[in-house]
Amino acid sequence: MSKKWQQWLGVATLLVGGLFLWRSSTVQADDTTTTSSSSVVNERWGKPTFIYGGGLTQDQVQQTMQIMNISSDQVTTESVTGQDLVHYLGSGSGDTSVMISSVLVTREDSGHGITVKIDTPSDITQITADEYKNPLITAGIKDATIEVASVKPVTGESALTGIYKAFDVNGEKVDPTRAALGQQELETTNDVAQDAAQENEQQNPNQSSSENKSDTTKIKLQLANVLTDIKQQLADLKNEGKTANTTQITTIVNNSIKDNHLEGKISQTNITKIVNLAQKYQSTSGVLDKSSMNQLDKAKSSINSTLNKVGGVLQNAQNSSWWQRFVSWVKNLWNSIF
Repeated sequence: MSKKWQQWLGVATLLVGGLFLWRSSTVQADDTTTTSSSSVVNERWGKPTFIYGGGLTQDQVQQTMQIMNISSDQVTTESVTGQDLVHYLGSGSGDTSVMISSVLVTREDSGHGITVKIDTPSDITQITADEYKNPLITAGIKDATIEVASVKPVTGESALTGIYKAFDVNGEKVDPTRAALGQQELETTNDVAQDAAQENEQQNPNQSSSENKSDTTKIKLQLANVLTDIKQQLADLKNEGKTANTTQITTIVNNSIKDNHLEGKISQTNITKIVNLAQKYQSTSGVLDKSSMNQLDKAKSSINSTLNKVGGVLQNAQNSSWWQRFVSWVKNLWNSIF
């Protein structure tokens, strides 16, 4: 065997072994479920509540119910309209035709926390299950199992309106101020996550699409933890009878971003948006109270569990140090052989 062939065989073995190790440590989170909570009857609500998008045809409504594995006799059914969106959020066009996503909400016992399942992840194109939790807690939703589904591709941002209506029709009024803030949080963090994912791709030009997708999942989970940390720190200050000023909030936000390994991925413009959200957490009644923090603790535990499943947090060190050096080393070795 020639010396060059031996060198090539050694490189190939190294690359295959490294790829195997990398793949074994990278596991995709799975938001998909076909399991419904519809068989459980909550004595406060009665049956679970199915809220379908008002823009759907009857055939599409039936298709959605099949996806969620429910029938009309198992659930209380209502539609969500464009006017509902205006009612709960205080803004919007009122156009019912764009209300496509549907939700199934099951009320749970006190202390359960919020569980969110995406039944159609390929059609809820931007929002993950864990991304819904923080905004729902901000809006005052608690102790519920929620399933989200759509029969056609949608971003998923309007699903909150259906969840608010499900609570409302069961006699649990949703504070419109908190509901609007929850929607703002969902839209803002979705924009920030999309921008951060794009920045990460630019920092890692040699990554594959599957690697970029995996990184995006991690970024969204880490950003959810950023919001959780901010709320917890502001709640601690509130319990001490203190209110953070803009400078203090900015410090809290920057430290939370750094602690969650997103430093360098979130622009100053987006940091300002998060600071503005944090200011509203302080000024909106109920967002930082003990009940909300209890729900938040459970949400954070779930988020960290999902992060562990996808291989842990995305470290900044990967972006410009060892990975790029490894890629350069392989290229140089390849060129030296051939």
